[in-house]
Amino acid sequence: MSNRSFEQDEPLDALRRAASGDDVADRSLERASQELQVRSDPNRVAPAPVVSWPWTREARARSRARDLNVQARVDIYKDDLQSIRMANEVLNRAATMRAVEAAETAIFEIRCLGETARFAILNRAHLEMTRQFVAQLSTLESFRGRITAEILDALKERALNEFTTRMNKASKCDLEFPKADILKLKP
Repeated sequence: MSNRSFEQDEPLDALRRAASGDDVADRSLERASQELQVRSDPNRVAPAPVVSWPWTREARARSRARDLNVQARVDIYKDDLQSIRMANEVLNRAATMRAVEAAETAIFEIRCLGETARFAILNRAHLEMTRQFVAQLSTLESFRGRITAEILDALKERALNEFTTRMNKASKCDLEFPKADILKLKP
């Protein structure tokens, strides 16, 4: 029993040594490959005699072992391909998620900077409109005594309405970039 387990563990040890990058990695991998090739030989299941008749029980067992060997190798190959496809899909999804996350972060930063710039511009515009309004009121006050109080009040009321309208119009200016349109990835 110990001899058999030693034989089974030897190719695995060789593969581990090959994966670790030892100097003898190539030789160990080659030896492990040869060992696995020998173990999968159908003649080990049913040894081939010198003369083999196709209708004998041993020949049928050897043929069946050979067919099972080929089928097992095909199944292993299919499993490996499926594993590679699944790993590829996982890696692609992870890369896509990272790209989307980076894009969302960049869009958020751009929107924050845009809003900051928008409010700075809006504040400057409001300040300038307020200065113009105050200047307009002082100009209207210079007419006091030359025009009636009702006309002066009407001119001030008109100036106030224009100022309010312009302030509201400037405050409502808003430019939106929809995130959904920006994040569309073109194949």
